[in-house]
Amino acid sequence: MDLPHHLRTLPPEALDALRFFAACEGGVATVDDICLALDLSDRGFGKLIRRLVTKGYVSMDSSQVYRLTMSGQEAAEELAAYDAVTPQAERADRAATAGNDIVFRRLVLAAPRALAAGQPAQVYLGFNRDLSFLTPVDLMARLSVVNGAPERPQEAQFHLADAPDHRAFVITPSAAPRLRLRVEVFQVGPDLDDFAACGGMYVDLDVRASAAADPTLAAYGVNLSIKRRD
Repeated sequence: MDLPHHLRTLPPEALDALRFFAACEGGVATVDDICLALDLSDRGFGKLIRRLVTKGYVSMDSSQVYRLTMSGQEAAEELAAYDAVTPQAERADRAATAGNDIVFRRLVLAAPRALAAGQPAQVYLGFNRDLSFLTPVDLMARLSVVNGAPERPQEAQFHLADAPDHRAFVITPSAAPRLRLRVEVFQVGPDLDDFAACGGMYVDLDVRASAAADPTLAAYGVNLSIKRRD
């Protein structure tokens, strides 16, 4: 028996929390009881409870007290049915990969083949259409420039679904013979502090005198590892 998809997207500690709530009378537990039972720090508790509340599995009854919702009770019952027919060792193996349904999406960087020293140029970062990419995700891309400007990284947000999407950045090379573009991409989760690196790349571009620059765009790509979410 497999876990339902909406439970497979949860991390192991969230599954343990559902088991714990189900064992509590009335599905109600205090913050102290939850932290003690699951060995959570204050920060770990905050991240866990936000995830469960966002999913609609838990609600706050009053200050420091939380309760399973109807959806949470149904999820806990599905989890109990799975536990009843799945050996403990196998459950541990699957829990280790819970929430790790990974999909891949091609990130493309388009930039001039050769830049002109001291002259601003546009580069493009984005994604082509992918009709197999059914569940939207939020990504943050960071573009850094070495031997050029701006000195501070530029960032762009993507709410990525199956449609194409791209962003334009302006860079200015120095007089050095090469400029390096470094791209880092992070997946943004439902929590404010939930960032996960999902890949990146760097590209070196020639820098020449204006007369020898080549504005023809060249494309560079890399596959990003993205965690599928409900």
